[in-house]
Amino acid sequence: MPLSATAFQQGRRMRFLWLVAPLVLAPALLAESGWPQGSTSREILEFLGAVLILICIGGRCWATLYVGGRKNRELVTTGPYAYTRNPLYFFSALGLAGVGLTFGSLILSAFLFAFTYLVFSYVATREAIALDAIFGEAYWCYCRSVPAFFPRLRRDRDDVLGPSPVTFDPVALRRTAIDSSYFLVAILAVELLGWLQSARLVTPMFRLF
Repeated sequence: MPLSATAFQQGRRMRFLWLVAPLVLAPALLAESGWPQGSTSREILEFLGAVLILICIGGRCWATLYVGGRKNRELVTTGPYAYTRNPLYFFSALGLAGVGLTFGSLILSAFLFAFTYLVFSYVATREAIALDAIFGEAYWCYCRSVPAFFPRLRRDRDDVLGPSPVTFDPVALRRTAIDSSYFLVAILAVELLGWLQSARLVTPMFRLF
């Protein structure tokens, strides 16, 4: 299959998955946190959620500084790509887990992380086929030393394929920043839901701890 067709199908799958995600999360609209607003446990969860979202935004921008404008043209193996082959996906999963924590729910946070992991694992598997066609053996050497999703905690100096300098692609970085801002919008959505529940405009049917 031509790479252009493969890329088109990957883009279509991603759009489909982003459309399905709200349907998967719809039951959360009928839930409320099991920890009362203002309690210590709730405050800690919300703080940790905000930290994860900030890590997500920073991590996605960090990855873009290495891969922006060079994706599918060069095999990037340094920076965050020396720790995981898919740092954008990993940091996005952290961000969605953070959204669950800002809701005040460990269960929702774990579900969002697991859902994101499964979705991105599928997409990354399909992308690997295209990368194999582009880079061949060099890509599989990279795969043997760097995990696909969960970052390794340390790396050796000689187990990457070569230098990948930091680049500044303003278009790619701006696009990443805009995409990452959706995580901040999610915090506002969680706050809005809490206000609607407090005003009894939305009646929660169950609790999520």
